[in-house]
Amino acid sequence: MLARKKQRRREVFAGLVIILAALSYVTSLLLDFDFVSPYATLQEDLSYLSNHMHNQQLSIWSWLFTALTTFLTIPFYLVLFHKRLKILHYVNSIWMLGASVGFVIMGISGLALYHELAGGLLSNTTQTQEQAWIRLLSMYQDELFYRHIGSSFVGLFAFGLGLTRFKMKKFPVSAMILLMISGPALIFFNWYDPEHLIKTAAMAGILIGMTIFSVRVINKGL
Repeated sequence: MLARKKQRRREVFAGLVIILAALSYVTSLLLDFDFVSPYATLQEDLSYLSNHMHNQQLSIWSWLFTALTTFLTIPFYLVLFHKRLKILHYVNSIWMLGASVGFVIMGISGLALYHELAGGLLSNTTQTQEQAWIRLLSMYQDELFYRHIGSSFVGLFAFGLGLTRFKMKKFPVSAMILLMISGPALIFFNWYDPEHLIKTAAMAGILIGMTIFSVRVINKGL
C-alpha cells in the first residue's frame, strides 16, 4: 500500500510537470516575436523592431523558460516509466534533451540580437540601414533555425510518446493517435512551411494529446 502511494505521488507530479512543459511551449509560440514581413519595406521592418524591443526580449525569456521546464521534465518522465519500459523512455528523454538544448541556443541567439539593439545598432551612423538589416537578419535567422531544431525534437518526442501505447495498454488510444499524427506533421511543416495552418493544427494536436495522457496519469496512473 505504501509503495503504491509513493508511485501515485510520482505519477501525479510527472503528469503536472508534463502539462507545464506543454503549456510553456504553447505560451512561447504565442509570445513569439517576428519582425520580418513580406509586405513591409526595410524601413518599416527596422522601425517595428526598434519600437518593440521589449516584445522581442519577452519572447526570448519565454523560450528560455520552455527550455528549463523541458529539461526538468526529463527526470520525472524517466521515473514515471521506470520498470515499465526498457528503452523507449530513454530515447524519448533524448528527444526532450534535444528540444531543451535547441531552445537554449535559440535563446542565446535571441539575447545577442537584443543586446545589439540595446547597444544602438540601428542608430549607429557608421552603418547604413541596409548593413544593420543584414546583420540583424543573420542573427534572427540563427534564432529561427534553432527554434526549428527545438520544435522538431518536440515532434520526435510526441511521436515517441505515442509509441508507448504499443508497450502499455493503459496508454490512452486518443492520445496515441493525436501524438503519432501531430508529431511528424510538426516536423515536416516546421521546415517546409512554418506558417502553414497544418503546423498550427499539429501543435494543437500535440498539446491535446499530451494533456490527455497527463490527465490519465494524474487521475488513474499507468
